[in-house]
Parts: sequence; structure tokens; C-alpha cells
Amino acid sequence: MAKHVELDRKRWLVRYLLLGSVAVVLALKLYLLLFVMDFTLGIYSFFSSFVLFNILFFAYTKYKDPYIDAANIPTNSMNMDSLPLFSIVVPVKNEEDNIRNCVQSCINQTYPKKEIIIVNDGSTDKTAEILDNMRREEKAKNTDKQQLRILHLSRSVGKKKAIEFASQISKGEIYAFMDSDCDMAYDAVEKAAKIFMSDKQLGALTSHGRVRGAHSGNILEKFQDVYIDGSCRAVKAEESSFSSVTCCSGSLSFYKREAIQHFIHEWAHDTFLGMDFKFCTDRRMTAYVLGTRPRMPENSADKSSDVSSKDNVHPVPSPGLDIPILAVGNDELEVLEKTTDPDREYDKRSTPPHWNVKYSYSIRVNVGVPNRISALIQQQIRWKKSFIRSLSSTGGMYWSRPFYVAMLYYIQTAMKFIRPYIVLHALVILPFEGDLRSTVLWIMGIMYTGMIFAVDFRLRNPGDRLWLYRPVFTFLTTFVYTWLLPVAAITIRNKSWR
Repeated sequence: MAKHVELDRKRWLVRYLLLGSVAVVLALKLYLLLFVMDFTLGIYSFFSSFVLFNILFFAYTKYKDPYIDAANIPTNSMNMDSLPLFSIVVPVKNEEDNIRNCVQSCINQTYPKKEIIIVNDGSTDKTAEILDNMRREEKAKNTDKQQLRILHLSRSVGKKKAIEFASQISKGEIYAFMDSDCDMAYDAVEKAAKIFMSDKQLGALTSHGRVRGAHSGNILEKFQDVYIDGSCRAVKAEESSFSSVTCCSGSLSFYKREAIQHFIHEWAHDTFLGMDFKFCTDRRMTAYVLGTRPRMPENSADKSSDVSSKDNVHPVPSPGLDIPILAVGNDELEVLEKTTDPDREYDKRSTPPHWNVKYSYSIRVNVGVPNRISALIQQQIRWKKSFIRSLSSTGGMYWSRPFYVAMLYYIQTAMKFIRPYIVLHALVILPFEGDLRSTVLWIMGIMYTGMIFAVDFRLRNPGDRLWLYRPVFTFLTTFVYTWLLPVAAITIRNKSWR
């Protein structure tokens, strides 16, 4: 099998030069903080470079794609009984333009032992018709064994509850959750299976995203492509180097059943500020994995270590409870009524201190993104609401993770909350006081950060001119995205998706 090499030696040298330049800039910013810049702006700018240096340092020097060590596991030649069953779950609502491509990518997976469960969450467009056509097509081609199941719900219950319903009929040892506007690479599940088989302590695994059709899309899609690519390879890689990814992306992530099954009901019915909280799907799910450990055997003397907190354990609801009448057919309802014990697949052979939560650069997914500025802003506000909601869970649970990565997480979190004041201080207060020098130096630092990520993108994607969009997008995140966090906090009780 071919050796997996992310970059050749020449590009690795450039990458280390990038890291060295950030170290030099960090030292320079310390000097500017002490002797040149406004103290408030200077200390924020210093910590920005401190975080950037650490993200790149661990992403470059400590991160190792978990697929590299797992690549040689021969899943296609192994006995089917020895392979883990994957339950691919896709909740969908009104995605008539994308759903065929999404489901077909699930069907086309090279991994043989899988089931596909599509939950139509009360769609009002042609999504249901397309799904039923695909089910008939698959039945005609595979009369011996059906891998595709379609569950139609007569009304929309939301993404989280749709996933909960799918979990009641799933049989897999490992879940693959994917958004309905995405499509995964043909070998994504096979690669994930190898990684899970090589790491028994792995509780969750997230993939590397790129925007579908970015090169032919509009400027917003190009912006988001370079941003998503860099966020995965830098931030998620840095966290993965400590086996502590804070957010497994909804675009495509994998979870061991044992790690999340007891929490799916609580997650699906999450409340916040006294109301049903429909957002915060991915971060909250990841937080459960970060904060728990594998269950001990039932006859173990130490039953106190079953999970990190008994208060977090909720049994999966009995099949058939609060499930809407099906809009099309009744075969799906019959399947739901035959649900077996959700505890049946637990692997209780080991009890490590916590689950590993990792990111794989080799597992690829094409992501659908907003192509209008209004839709992008609404998406970001939803994500900011999720971030606020997850602070009590991720923030509290992250203390148990390695000290250094936890420290970086808390620093970045604090910086997000004070960033609106920093922008106001730099663009209004200091110029009004006549200190333009500090403002100019701060803006130069923003441009430098954007260029670092742009060069990193170019190194990994030679010949791809989208790297030019990264510095510009850094200004968009600084001067526009910054204000969406306070907007999200003010409107957090608004449950409207758009």
C-alpha cells in the first residue's frame, strides 16, 4: 500500500518557516505591548499570536492523522462477522436539490457492513418523493438484502429528535451522522472503520470538510471553503493531537454507540433557559463524549465508574412513544416497534480514563454552505447560540483533558467574548484619542494571520487559487462575525431556524 504523505519535504520546510515567523511575530508583539501599542489592544494582539503559534505548533508537530496507522487493516478481506456494523444516519428536511446526491454517497460506500437510515423530518417539498424513488431503485438492485431504510415523519420534530428516532431502529456499533446537504467520499466509512478498529478507546471521530462546488460557486462559497479547510486542518488537528476535539462537525462525524447511546434522549430533548433548545447539536454531542468514559461490566465491583455522572444517564425512550404518524407507508413504523435493547452492542472489555475524540484529514466530506449573505449570517448566529449553550458542558468537562489544550480552549473562549470590545476599542476609541499607530499595527496583525492560513492552504493544495480569499475572509470574521456573538446572546430565546 502507498505511503501516506501529506506534504513533500520542501513544503514541510516552508511550513516550519511559517511556524518560525509566527514565533518571531509573537516576540515582536511582546515588545510592542511593552513599549509601543495601547496596552489593551497590545495584550489582546499578543494572545492572538500566542494562540496561533500553539495551534500551528501542535497541528504541525504533534498531530498525526489516525488513518495512517490504521490504513493497512484489510477490511474488505476480513470475515463480515469481525467487522463493526455502521449505522449511517441522515436527517433531512426540504433538501430536494441535494438529497439524492447525499444518499447516493452513502450507498456507494466501499465499506460492506453498513445500514443507511434516512429520516425525512416532515419535508414539504419533493424530498419524500425522491427518497421513495431511491428506495425502490435500491430494492430492485439488491433484493437479497436492504441496506437503505427511509423513515417519513408527518411533521417536523427537528434534527436532534429525528436522529433519536433513527437510533431506536439502528443496529450499528458505530454511528455515522451526516447533514443532508453534504456528501461523503466513497471510502469515508471504510477509513473510519479502520480507525475505530485500531483504536478501541476512540469514542468519536470527525472528518475533513471542503465546500462542494466552491471553485464554480460565488465569492461566499469560496470564502467558506478556505475557512472550513483551515479550521479543520489547524484547530481540529491541534485538538486531535490531544485526542480532545471540542466539536465533531455535523457535516460528517462518527460516534461509537457505547459512547453516546445513553445520552441521545437527553441530547435530543435539551433545554436551556427554561425552553426546548433546538440548536447546539454537534458541540453538545461531542461534549457528552468528552465528559464520559467507557462503561464498566455490570458485575464489576466498581460500579461507580460506569459513567462520569449518573445524573447524565437517561434511558432511551420506549419505541413508539411520541413518534408522529408516518406520512408515507407504515413499514417504518413496524421497524420502530421491533426495536431491541439499545444496550446490546456495548464493548466492556476496557475502561480507559476517557474516550478519545479525534479528527482525520483523510476522511473527506463535501459540505453544502449558504450562498447568500443573509443565510450565512443566520447560520453563524445559530452556531454562536450553540457555542453559548455548550459553554457549561464543554467548558466544564474540558478540565479533565490535558492541561495545555484545556488552557488554550479557555483562552480562546475568553477572547471571543471580549473581541467586540477590542474591535470597538481599536476602530473608535483609539482613533478618537489620536492613537492611530496602535490601530494600524493591530490591523496589520489581522492581515498577517490571514496570510499565514492562506499560505498553509496553498501548501496543502498546490495550484489552487482559492488561497487568495483567505486573508480577505479574515477581515470578514473580525469585523462582521465578531458582532454575531452578542446578537446570538440577545436573541438566544428566538428558536427560529431562519
